[in-house]
Amino acid sequence: MTAAKGIAVELCAGLGGIGIGLRALGFHIAKAYDSWQEAVAIYNHNFPKEVAVTCNLLSESGRKAVAADRRKIGEIDLLAAGPPCKGFSQLRNGHHDGRNGHNRVLAAMPEYIGLLKPRLFLIENVPDLIRHRDGKTLATLLDRLERPARRLRYRVEYRIYDAALFGTPQARRRILILGVRYGSGDESLPEPGPDLVPLFSAVRHGGAVPAELETYLKALRDPDDGSLTSASQALSDMPVLGPGEPEQERTYARGPKTVFQRWVRKGAPPKLRDTRTPAVNAETVSRLRHIPPGGCARAIPAEHLNGLSRRYDSAYRRLHPDAPSTALSTKYDCVYHYAQERSLSVREYARLQGIPDRITFPSELACRRSVYEMIGNSVPPLMIERVLGEVLEIDPKGGQQ
Repeated sequence: MTAAKGIAVELCAGLGGIGIGLRALGFHIAKAYDSWQEAVAIYNHNFPKEVAVTCNLLSESGRKAVAADRRKIGEIDLLAAGPPCKGFSQLRNGHHDGRNGHNRVLAAMPEYIGLLKPRLFLIENVPDLIRHRDGKTLATLLDRLERPARRLRYRVEYRIYDAALFGTPQARRRILILGVRYGSGDESLPEPGPDLVPLFSAVRHGGAVPAELETYLKALRDPDDGSLTSASQALSDMPVLGPGEPEQERTYARGPKTVFQRWVRKGAPPKLRDTRTPAVNAETVSRLRHIPPGGCARAIPAEHLNGLSRRYDSAYRRLHPDAPSTALSTKYDCVYHYAQERSLSVREYARLQGIPDRITFPSELACRRSVYEMIGNSVPPLMIERVLGEVLEIDPKGGQQ
């Protein structure tokens, strides 16, 4: 395969996070499907030739639409999919429910692979999938992916990756499942790399860094090393904002000072868009003043809790400037700024997911709550770009250098 000739189709495309990574590798996206109309509108706003369409993959009409498009597209090199993970993620769901409708979308992937017959497929989801139903869900899925249709066979493997190891300013672990059609190639997933949780925890809380991770600490501290990106390396050129800021175009606070900032600003308009910030009430501001960078609700003195439970590390999390963010959820208040008592702007939230500044979110296409949700659900583009680039031995066109 040559990058210029790679034809790809996206399922569960969302705002286009996977597509950003694929385009950086030179893929041509022939079609992208998602059931969320607002996400489809954002996708088509940011990419030429409006390839995204609203489609319920669980409906008969959805299957017929995809089949009709397949006849027009012809041979497909890559099918990439980011099915909903709410049915598997303990963070978002609180429990596992095998009847969850979101689970059915992932379960439908073998059917669409059998329909589209790509040479390769790549599916992204949460690591909790491995433990769902004591591993039976994943085992059944892998078996079906290996034989999705009569006389169609794939060699299938999976790995768990941390998006932070590919330059994303966020520690976000994801499972990637790769399928290679038998007789079409010998591609395989690269090794995932070490667990950097002890490193990030040490940075956030002033602990000792394990000796075997010292090399990664050096990379994290180097603004010109694109392999790891801290929160401040991602956000320090952003305009200074307060809570409840209205939407308006704003100038960057300074020129790009890190490799991530140089990458994320490529092709962006001169002034930043999506700089609005959520309002924060006085009680929240008071609590945040007691939480150091990298801390959470547990740091708030008892006399300032005012009824707030501090049992959970996920409550009132503040970014640490020298470490990647913790995993973003779909809620705007899942993390707070490291230097200001406020939630993040839409633009800052997008940056932590590794979404370039040229990708914008007009309010007439999607409300603010939906934008945070679609960003939080997005697949980190840099992870897709770098992992798949290694799989295919393709040098990325758009990634950090």
